[in-house]
Amino acid sequence: MSFWEELRTLFYQKAPTIGPAPNLPALQYSLRMVDEDTLEVQRFNNGWYRLWFWFCFFLMMFFVVMSWRDQDNLWGNIQIWLNSEAYFRGTLERLTMRSPEVYGTEDFGEFYARMMDLHGGRWIKGAIYLALPTFFFIAACIWPRHRPIRFNRTLGIAYTWSWGRFFLSRADKSLGLGRGMGDFELMLAPVGAPQGAGHSPTHCVGALILRLRHHRWTRYKESWALGVFPAACRHQNSEVSIAINDFLTNPKRPEWCDALANQPSLLSWPHRLAMLVVNFTVLPAWWPRRTEKMLQRHREQRAEEETAAAQAREALRRKANGMD
Repeated sequence: MSFWEELRTLFYQKAPTIGPAPNLPALQYSLRMVDEDTLEVQRFNNGWYRLWFWFCFFLMMFFVVMSWRDQDNLWGNIQIWLNSEAYFRGTLERLTMRSPEVYGTEDFGEFYARMMDLHGGRWIKGAIYLALPTFFFIAACIWPRHRPIRFNRTLGIAYTWSWGRFFLSRADKSLGLGRGMGDFELMLAPVGAPQGAGHSPTHCVGALILRLRHHRWTRYKESWALGVFPAACRHQNSEVSIAINDFLTNPKRPEWCDALANQPSLLSWPHRLAMLVVNFTVLPAWWPRRTEKMLQRHREQRAEEETAAAQAREALRRKANGMD
């Protein structure tokens, strides 16, 4: 913290922090400092879907590799889809070696036309057989899109992207000025709630749920579970919740923000590998230009609202003093 920031907050009452020994080695997987005033929190509920998609992908690839090794009919269907002429040419060569008296004088054009009439439709099975692992691979790497949620302490907002839509809500309800912009909800849902995920040994107080409003249609809200999957510690949701509240409400920037990125890992390598797999995505987590454009629009809207509020207060003051 710079000298001027220390001087500006010298007489502030320091807000309570997350404790004398926060679990930073576990929180480092859920939290990341983007800049001095922006905290990024990972989402939790992508993990189950991605784990299932990866399982289906490897299962289907196992059957594809086994069919290639055995050169069975399933692999033949795939070859017909990829290159039917080469497949049936190889078939004719094998038949000629096996029965030269029958197929030795066989014309390939006639043989190819006859085989396509009999077995040409098998390419559909081969296409489906390859399309399934391709679909599961794309789903595991891209869908559902993984977008962390960011909290800005200077603006007092939380924002994120979800399927091309931008969500932004303010922490201070008084700044809404009747437009429904003020309030994002951060709550610990009980275990077994429809929004929850996980089980009691790792999530004793339930999933940490955040609800944000659409930046334009403020009546529309969406919910997300926060934290990493699998959980990095026993009380992950409580730790993340307290850290977010401390980051937004502390007049000074919490000391743990600087130490967050320099913590040694307390997880085993299979645990870290599992988190890497289920949170992997080939798409970028953020579009910096679009995000900055949305934040600039929010700043302009807030400035307009504050100007309108100041004018309204001035009008009330003049009316109360009989100046108008």
